[in-house]
Amino acid sequence: MTPGRHGKQAAGPPRRDAARTAADDPHGGPEAKPSGDAGRATIEVVVLAALLLIPTIYVLLSVFRVQAATFAVTQAARDSGRLIDTAPTVSEGLRRADAAARVALADQHVPDGGLRIGLVATGGNCDDASSNPPPLSPGDTVDICVRAVVSLPGVPTVLTGDNNTVTGVYTLRVGDFREG
Repeated sequence: MTPGRHGKQAAGPPRRDAARTAADDPHGGPEAKPSGDAGRATIEVVVLAALLLIPTIYVLLSVFRVQAATFAVTQAARDSGRLIDTAPTVSEGLRRADAAARVALADQHVPDGGLRIGLVATGGNCDDASSNPPPLSPGDTVDICVRAVVSLPGVPTVLTGDNNTVTGVYTLRVGDFREG
């Protein structure tokens, strides 16, 4: 017998104050899981991760692809403007600009099949850009437009065609010492 609250002996078997564990209970206790759900949370997490991760990766790849193409056409437009300004003639400058633009696109792994280079009045619409070289005299200002088609990963060009384009624009101020 163990002493009770007021110093008297309590009747009955000794009380067990230690916490009971699932191993003590032959039925598994309140913490025991039903046997049908074992491992189900792991499968749900894996399936949800795949369902969310695959579209997220695709969106990121597409954004990176468009960003690379945008960087490539911006670099191509800047180089084209500098080459046109330093070339002896505008047509020779456009020929050099085309070669430099192809190098800039290849550097970013952008196909150069849809590459277009044109000149337009400053602030004009690049859709109206002409590949026919206008005469440039010292002090003139024109915009150089470089346009390329971007292919998105996993999307055939049959579906998109030339709809996914990026355009780089460089404003060229013709040097004061340029000859005709």
